[in-house]
Amino acid sequence: MDGLWLIIAVFMIVAILRLPIFLSIILSTVSYALVYPDMPDIALVQTMLSGLDRSAFAAIPYYFLLGSVMSAGGMATRLLRLARALFSWIKGGLAHVNIGTSMLFGGISGSATADASAIGALMIPAMKKDGFTPAYASAVTASSAAIGLLIPPSIPMVLFGLFNNVSVGDLFLAGIVPGVLMAVYLSTAAWWVARKGQHPQAKWSGWREVWQALKSCILVLVLPVLITFSLSTGVATPTEVGAIAVAYAVVISVFVYQDISLGTLMKTICASAAESAQILSIIAVSGGVLWIFANMGAADALINQVAGLQLSPTQLLLVISMMLILAGTVVGPGLLLILVIPPFTALAVSNGIDVLHFGVVAVFSSAVSLVTPPVGILLFLTASQSGASVMAILKEMVPFYIALLLLLMSLIYFPVLSLGIGQLL
Repeated sequence: MDGLWLIIAVFMIVAILRLPIFLSIILSTVSYALVYPDMPDIALVQTMLSGLDRSAFAAIPYYFLLGSVMSAGGMATRLLRLARALFSWIKGGLAHVNIGTSMLFGGISGSATADASAIGALMIPAMKKDGFTPAYASAVTASSAAIGLLIPPSIPMVLFGLFNNVSVGDLFLAGIVPGVLMAVYLSTAAWWVARKGQHPQAKWSGWREVWQALKSCILVLVLPVLITFSLSTGVATPTEVGAIAVAYAVVISVFVYQDISLGTLMKTICASAAESAQILSIIAVSGGVLWIFANMGAADALINQVAGLQLSPTQLLLVISMMLILAGTVVGPGLLLILVIPPFTALAVSNGIDVLHFGVVAVFSSAVSLVTPPVGILLFLTASQSGASVMAILKEMVPFYIALLLLLMSLIYFPVLSLGIGQLL
């Protein structure tokens, strides 16, 4: 297993130097190939070429572009007005508006970073103006932005489905209730904090304002309905749904709302192409690491150790989720879904765990890495938006960490939360 430690050491060194993740992976693989001759040179090239040799991966750029178009246009502003009308009267005020907007936005964009960028730019200044501390505003934004990893269309769900041969459409449906529950749990935590901190709340704006806000964003809300209907009825594949959703968002933003110019649209396309290229590059170069793991039997050894514990299905799911959360403090959800989770999927299924149930728990566990240091990309993103330090944000994150842990326990012990909609349909 010396080769495994070599890969980990090179990966960590390159990561500390803050080079792109795909470079960390490929340099780790090349280092192994140079030290251990059991890996033919051609294997490295072949695994990179075959890594993306699946047409279903075309869905990923579409969902990145969908999130970018929504961030660049006024869709987030319209969703914010609706969330403010619905939730600002609850004790905690704008914290609930922030969470509600993230739930609505995440149900369309599928990207946590797009959610945090768009919603944070609007909500953090508004929360600061309303008397919330910058650190608390960042904590609410970061934790709620992770909702986008569960509610369809979810890019991590696409990755889990493709790497584990599971229907992406079924995974999308399985993530709806957990995503909504995540908003409920986080909102409950915000309410509890508001009781102690005397956070401001607005007066009920009335049903007239709710109706006006709903009318202003009705065309935006058509998107999640379109996505869910297309996937549940099977009239379109996830890739086709992504293409349709992007075309719809572009038409609405450019020609109906007219809040994106053609020049801005081109910049948005280029930016989303760069974002999707990052994850696609990671997928391509990860093929070499997967080949090495299979050749040295590392994955089998880990699975055998966990299987040797002779746990019940619920206990096994709990142990795997804790391992994923721990691993997520070092690597992001992309690497977890590509390298770590697939071997555990086979173990979970062989122990009687429904693959959709496992997929939701695994994706949620990987989502926690977005708000846990030292990776915690959402922590650093919202910190740059608010001007608060990451340490200050972490202190404010404690009640939201508790909420996320309670939700994880709920998802593990009550499979119906993940499987209910699919069984009903």
